[in-house]
Amino acid sequence: MIKRTLLTVFLCVATVAAADTPRVYIQAAETVDAGNAKDKAKQIDFGSAIAAALMKKQVPVSVVTDSTKAQWTIKTVSSQKDDTTGTKVAKMLLMGSTNFTKFEGTIQVIDNESSAVLYAYNVKKGNFQSAAEAFAKHFKDDYLVKKR
Repeated sequence: MIKRTLLTVFLCVATVAAADTPRVYIQAAETVDAGNAKDKAKQIDFGSAIAAALMKKQVPVSVVTDSTKAQWTIKTVSSQKDDTTGTKVAKMLLMGSTNFTKFEGTIQVIDNESSAVLYAYNVKKGNFQSAAEAFAKHFKDDYLVKKR
């Protein structure tokens, strides 16, 4: 009985908390391959990485899959470049580096009602997951926390 009551209270609190958070739709966009390999970047789903990062970093927003139910839309433009074989060998020999990828992304959070850009972020990282997590952290700390 107590467990059921606690579960009901928890679900009600979670529902109320979700209702208070902005609803965000992440618009799908293809990552551009900035290197020579034509199909490598097409495997990247930066939007899904952003959704996962928002949850991982506990950003107080609700990610929705229906754009008509969102208050904000996240739009991205991204590119990835893998080093050539020669550059990889040189990096390994001269610097001991094992990072051969450069990922760049530009992210905008747009208010759907006014079309105003609420927050914009540019990121350069070694991979798309790190870039998405950097955005989520800064969006939370630099915009959402300061907005309150």
